[in-house]
Amino acid sequence: MKKLVLISTYFGSFPKNFGIWLKSAEANEGIDFLLYSDCDTSEYLPLPKNVKIVKTGFEEIKKKFEESFDFPIVLNTPYKFCDYKPAYGYVFENDIKAYGYWGHVDIDAVLGNIEKFLPEKEYEKIYQTGHLTIYKNTPENNRRFMLDGGLLNYRDVFSTERICIFDEVGGMQEKFEFLGIPTYISRDYADITKRSVRFTVSLTFTETANKPVKNYPLQIFYYENGGVFRDYFIGDRLFTEEFNYIHFSTRKPEDFTNGANSFYITNSGFFPKEGETTKEIIEKYNPFNPELDLKEAKRWKRDDKRKRIKNALTRIKEKL
Repeated sequence: MKKLVLISTYFGSFPKNFGIWLKSAEANEGIDFLLYSDCDTSEYLPLPKNVKIVKTGFEEIKKKFEESFDFPIVLNTPYKFCDYKPAYGYVFENDIKAYGYWGHVDIDAVLGNIEKFLPEKEYEKIYQTGHLTIYKNTPENNRRFMLDGGLLNYRDVFSTERICIFDEVGGMQEKFEFLGIPTYISRDYADITKRSVRFTVSLTFTETANKPVKNYPLQIFYYENGGVFRDYFIGDRLFTEEFNYIHFSTRKPEDFTNGANSFYITNSGFFPKEGETTKEIIEKYNPFNPELDLKEAKRWKRDDKRKRIKNALTRIKEKL
């Protein structure tokens, strides 16, 4: 694969895991990272050589997006950027001319060895989630989000305050499939579900994955030697699985690593990893508690219902 740049936008203040994210980005020496942000970077200096932060405010970058389209767009909050991610290659075209591929990446994650998982064959689009999707950097491909096809039209998406999830399966992936353009959708990542207290892999998108997705009572995730892994026990036997990254949206784990290059990734924080994983370590940092997880699942179910009602009311308001 030709040189790749991964883009992110983030405004306000960096999350508690940002130093960890920087460490994992730095380990991906063959990839550059371009972050548009107004956040204070002083405590993270010097930045890794492959991470560039473009200092810009939300209103400034909002104006850049507004000037990129010939119709009024709605971009009232930074969170709405998730719908604009497929347009990054178009809007930031002048900033990424030197790259063969570009992608959008989230920073509520720990990155593993991303290049190790990328396909040897060239694709116009690689992966299908908002936390990491990669596009071939050509004028034609960078404008495919504008084409008809699929359920979501970019003009409709960019004209509503609703979050339409245009960057994921029901948006860009469906559009590429409608257009008959082959994509690479291997599920190489560990996306941590918000519906349990402990860290477990979300089972979403399993129908299009080429790998089985399963959770285990005794499992724990960690970063080591530039890679993201999961250790789990079946009986007394320890198994290890590698991922290209781990994504933990809605979680805000703190850094207790003291600079360690190997560390466990848990709901309660990042903790140094020394030696082999044991059952005792898993029970300490990622304990199996079905009753607590069920309670958390019910809480998120209620929250999701409120969001659906809010979106429905917004649709009605837009039609009036």
